[in-house]
Amino acid sequence: MSRWNALRAYTALPATAGPWFLAVTLIGRIPASMGQLGALLLVSGSTGSLMLGGATASAFAVGQAAGGPLVGRTADRYGHRPAGLAAALLHTAALALLVVCVERGAPTWATLASAVVAGFSVPQVGPLSRARWTALAHRGRLPMDRFPTAMSFEGTGDEFAFVLGPALVGVIATAASPRTAVLAAAGLTVTVCVAFALHPTASLVARGPDRDGGGVAAPVLRVPVFLLAAGLTGLGCYFGSVQAGVTWRAVDAGADGAAGLIYAVLGLSSALAGVLVPMLPASFPLARRLQVGFALLVVLSLPLAIAGGLRIGGLWLLGPLIVLPGVTIAPILVTAYTQAEMTVPVERISWVMTLLTSSVVVGYAIGALLSGTLADRYGPLAAFLIALGAAGVGVTTGSLGRRRLAALRPGQAAAPR
Repeated sequence: MSRWNALRAYTALPATAGPWFLAVTLIGRIPASMGQLGALLLVSGSTGSLMLGGATASAFAVGQAAGGPLVGRTADRYGHRPAGLAAALLHTAALALLVVCVERGAPTWATLASAVVAGFSVPQVGPLSRARWTALAHRGRLPMDRFPTAMSFEGTGDEFAFVLGPALVGVIATAASPRTAVLAAAGLTVTVCVAFALHPTASLVARGPDRDGGGVAAPVLRVPVFLLAAGLTGLGCYFGSVQAGVTWRAVDAGADGAAGLIYAVLGLSSALAGVLVPMLPASFPLARRLQVGFALLVVLSLPLAIAGGLRIGGLWLLGPLIVLPGVTIAPILVTAYTQAEMTVPVERISWVMTLLTSSVVVGYAIGALLSGTLADRYGPLAAFLIALGAAGVGVTTGSLGRRRLAALRPGQAAAPR
């Protein structure tokens, strides 16, 4: 297959999954990227306390990190439809409750609890969508050589949601109010996320105990799962640290709003790179691709870290410099999720996909908290150095686990050992 034909493989995706699937999976992941910022703006705007707003956003993130694998495990056990519906309805109710708590001046614990529940019940559209592509591949409806293309589509969708969700919150909060922004996220959840849960592809995902024909429990390749989760935790930490460093520079320059715009460039460049991932040659193995991706992330982040950390040039310089590391991010994510399909039986695929997504969330929370604290004390260089160290975690896991990851083959985990 030529490289341009690899890009044409995208045209097969709508016919494989159904014409509406691509729409509901793309739009359905936007609410998850709106909730954290919406909670922060809602609480800080109502109380005048940025600390309480930050605590609420952190509570949302903690709930999301803890709830993701549970939603995935529930989807594996009982099916995508009941799990998806329960998560969407609970998430909608929790967002509405958060608004009520803030509007009625409820105790702080009630506000934080509703934020935790809202995060815990995020419908996990992105990871579950990846699980459905895996089911399509295992059922022969999606050729296995097209599976990386589906993962590239998913990675690009994640990046666009990552950019569009916070932008929508900002626009709606400015034009109306933060309350309206949070309720808009709830409205999208109860419509589009419910539509995702009910889509016919939900019935294709195997459910129940993951056992082979002889009643023996099908294996989970635990070491590769751990390696992939550790690498994506480092990537999440990179996100949080870079955001903290860019925000420090923007606030210092008296242009607070520019931080979001600069950080959005990271997502846009990553999304573009994600579209082009299918053009990578098949002779470039996945394990090597993951290792090289993290190494390039370190190298291409150096100009950003130097200019941002040492305050070289104006704030405008960070925009073009952040493009460089951005082009490595989606390829790393696409590669990790493609390998994840090989680590578990198809009956556990929802769990492993949500686990990796939660790893990114956990890493982000660690990076944002640690870098924000150190940047306040020592300046932006601390945040950018932590970002480089977090990318180095990915290099380390990719290098130490290269042999284990290189041994993965499609369907390997489904065979008993």
